[in-house]
This record gives sequence, C-alpha cells and structure tokens, in this order.
Amino acid sequence: MITKLLQENGKPGLFQEGTSQMWIDDHISRQLLASHLDPASDAASRRPEVIDAAIDWIDHYLCQQNRVKEILDLGCGPGLYTQRLAKLGYKVTGIDFSKLSIEYAREQASVNNLNIAYVHENYISYMYPNKYDVILMIYCDFGVLDELSRNKLLTKIYHALKPGGTFVFDVFRPQKYINHEETKTWSTSIGGFWRPISHLCLNSNYWYKDSGTHLSQYIILDETNRFEVYNLWDKTYTKDEICSILLKNGFDNIECYNSFSGNPFNEEHDTLCVLARKE
Repeated sequence: MITKLLQENGKPGLFQEGTSQMWIDDHISRQLLASHLDPASDAASRRPEVIDAAIDWIDHYLCQQNRVKEILDLGCGPGLYTQRLAKLGYKVTGIDFSKLSIEYAREQASVNNLNIAYVHENYISYMYPNKYDVILMIYCDFGVLDELSRNKLLTKIYHALKPGGTFVFDVFRPQKYINHEETKTWSTSIGGFWRPISHLCLNSNYWYKDSGTHLSQYIILDETNRFEVYNLWDKTYTKDEICSILLKNGFDNIECYNSFSGNPFNEEHDTLCVLARKE
C-alpha cells in the first residue's frame, strides 16, 4: 500500500483521471448534497441570495419573461435553479450524474407540485432528444472538462438549442490562481467528508501554467485499506480564449459578464459568465 501511495504521489498528466469520482460514492455524494443545501456555504452551490439574483437575470434578460420558453440545466444538482424557474412558469429539465441529487430534486418537485423533468445521466454522453430555448451550465462546471469532452459537449449543446437559442455558462479566469503555490498536505480523520470511518488524506494542489489548469488532488486511504484518488480539475479561460472556442463551434453573438447576475465584465474579477447564441 505504501508503494502504491508513493506511485500516485507525483504530479499527474493534464486531465489524468483519478481512480474514482465523488458523485458515485454513496458517502461522499451525501456530503455533497448537504453542502448544496447549506445556505451559508458556497462550497457546492452558491448562497440563496446569489441564486435568486441569477434567476432574476435569466428571467428578465435572457428570457424577457417569456415563460413559454424551455430551459435545460446541465449539472442541475438538487434542483436549486430548476425549482425556482419552474415556479416562474418555465418548462424546465435538469440533468445530473449524481443519483442522490436527482432523487432529492424529484422528491422536492413532487412535494411542491412542480412539473420538472429530471434526467440521471452524464450530460457529455447523453443523447439530447429535445430542443431548448436556453441551456444553462452554472457554477463553473465547464472547467472540469478536458478539450475532447468540452468540444463534444459544445456540439451536443449547439444541436440541442432551438434556432436563436442561448447557451449560458460560467468559468473561472486565470486570476483565480494568480497567487497559486503547489502544496501537499497530510491529514487524518476518524470520519468526515471523504469517509465515515478513520482515514488518511493527502491533498495536493498543482498548477499547469501552459494550459491555465488547476488540479486539487485527494488521495484517500481508510482503515479497511481502501485506496482512492480523486482528481478535481479546473480549466480556467481568458475572455479571448473562450470566445474563440465558441466561435469555432458555431456560436455567435457572444456576450461576457462577471457573473450570472449580469454584472458588467471587468478584468479584475476571477469569474466570467458567457452568453452565446445559436444562429
């Protein structure tokens, strides 16, 4: 086990996969759901007041309060955005790879008598059967994708949009990691986010300067000798870079903002919200 740990303790290749993914682990997915639902935390979902500001912008600016529009939320999690949009009268679909989050979202839709379609799928491999006026991808999920997956998804999104439809998403800009230092930190716990039992965690942070990509890596070894590596990638984008990629994938009429609430773009902000339309 020590040999295996040492072998995994080097800097991975760009977008190298870990041995497992957080959202398919029953214990970790429960911790993630709790984080999504914590109104005081920005760890998994943004705080309620930030979500409300985004919904207001989507409703008034993107949709012009034309509530017959159909909206798709990629990576919808437990439905924090989809529920709000459905309450306004929009026809909403949410897709997420976390079974637990989708189950929670469906339960909440049923309790609140909301007609929301939820799909438990990987949005990269999913075959989109319907067309949408607006497709959302919120909280910088776009940055977890390698180049091949990113371009595959953009092709699918383009074809899933109605003529004149809009794809809106946000990314982190390189400014987020401007003072980055590569670190390695060891910690032990008798139970917590990663495991309900005693475990060792080695957290490493790496910066890939040439591609503007950050990696948070967690190597977890628990008392049963279960060994897993979780690689959390975050590709950052400059405004020019993301606009060029979108144009190459057929989008046009691109608008850039600081956030999902429509704040005007400025160079100091570390997030970028991009609105791109299909002709």
